[in-house]
Amino acid sequence: MLFNFLVLLIAVCSLSGTLDAQAYGGGSSGGGSSGCLNATLPSEIRVSSIQATGYYTPGKPNFLVDVLDALKAATGISYVISARTDLNYSNPDGSFAGTVFQELISNNADLAATDLTITSAREAVVDFLVPFSQYELQLVVNTAFGLGNGVQYLCRQTADLELLKNAKNATLQAIYANIQAGNGIVDTTEAGIAKVLSGNFAYVIESPDADKQLATNPGKLARAGGPLAKSYLALAVQQGSALREKLNVALIKLQEQGVIDDLLRKHIL
Repeated sequence: MLFNFLVLLIAVCSLSGTLDAQAYGGGSSGGGSSGCLNATLPSEIRVSSIQATGYYTPGKPNFLVDVLDALKAATGISYVISARTDLNYSNPDGSFAGTVFQELISNNADLAATDLTITSAREAVVDFLVPFSQYELQLVVNTAFGLGNGVQYLCRQTADLELLKNAKNATLQAIYANIQAGNGIVDTTEAGIAKVLSGNFAYVIESPDADKQLATNPGKLARAGGPLAKSYLALAVQQGSALREKLNVALIKLQEQGVIDDLLRKHIL
């Protein structure tokens, strides 16, 4: 219920921002654009994605293609996907060069579609659509070690690390300091879990991935402590894009019909 309320609240704010921008000739509320980049709807949506298990894997059934197909049926706008293997979610220095967000900023794409976590820094350069999912940030540890003294924390270079870095909470600040001091950045979840299985490590992980890893390694892994934070996943468009209102209306209808939840259960959860 809370998630549905938040989706509705964000949707109202998003649609209101679009209408205000059209009324006054300005851009979105993101603050990074002086005017509407795309005042008219494209005949075909250029989609930039990152290969991510469940969300998008070329040639295999996946969440993203099913959602895009549903949006195409609802809006009548076709799409074409480009999934460059060299694109990242984020950079250590906070810049957007080489990320899927830069594709929007540079007008190489109309829609960034993968498991994008909403953050204030990203919202300053793109416009997020209404969230399609939420997750909790959790810790997974080796059952033989638990969360004892001398534990080394691990995390991927994603929005989750950015959240830890910018947190005001003392516990999250301590986890981030531990990661930085101990060179705790890992490239993939698989690499992080492999380290946890090998010794006294704690991996910062998103709740759907935690569920899968605990099921794959019964008796070897466990959650430690409570949730660290809660975040939301969404697709993104260029700032001021006319697509935002069109796609948001379609997404809200799909949420109301239960389509998005069904697709999440089919591919992700």
